[in-house]
Amino acid sequence: MANVDRKSSGSTGVVYDKLWTRFLDGTYASGDRLPEAALAEELGVSRTPVREALGRMLAEGLVIPAARGVVVAGLDRDALRQLFAFRGNLEGFSTELTAQRASQGLIAPAWFRDLKDSAEQFASAVAEGDRVRATESNMHFHTLIVEASGNEFVIDAHRRTIARLAVSTSLNLEETDWAREAARQHGLIADALQEGDATEAQRLAEAHIRDAMRVFDRH
Repeated sequence: MANVDRKSSGSTGVVYDKLWTRFLDGTYASGDRLPEAALAEELGVSRTPVREALGRMLAEGLVIPAARGVVVAGLDRDALRQLFAFRGNLEGFSTELTAQRASQGLIAPAWFRDLKDSAEQFASAVAEGDRVRATESNMHFHTLIVEASGNEFVIDAHRRTIARLAVSTSLNLEETDWAREAARQHGLIADALQEGDATEAQRLAEAHIRDAMRVFDRH
């Protein structure tokens, strides 16, 4: 029985990560049903890890109870504005921390190459009109910065925040002008981090999220 439990636990993490990725890339929208049996069949696992993964998402507020299962949680516009404001503070703080660590030589050169590559991948996807790839590279860019902050509490809070926002704001990058501007801003943030300029990096990161909120408000 212990072997089965360990296998189930591992499968739960895999299932959770796969479902969480779908929140980020716009696959799921507010109100979408997540049927346990269908997901288990699709992912090639038993229903137990799916049930456990959905239970974790329920506790995190990513899904809510509904008839015969759960549905993707939604937020009203006021709640989304509050979440945008929270994300702006989170990203400003984490970007400041990452810049400070960069100035102290605590971040490997490979990380800066990864960040630059992520920014370039985003700009390329925007130019080609590939929203799925743009969404993925955009999230990767922001996640790289937050995870490099070294603050586990900020990392956890950011992970939950962007998952909630992505469900309701995945259409932002369909606005070509904003997507191009976002790509430009990514470049500026990357430059500030490369220089270890904590004040400028924080300012740019916070402004970037504020601009994203303005785009959302136009919808």
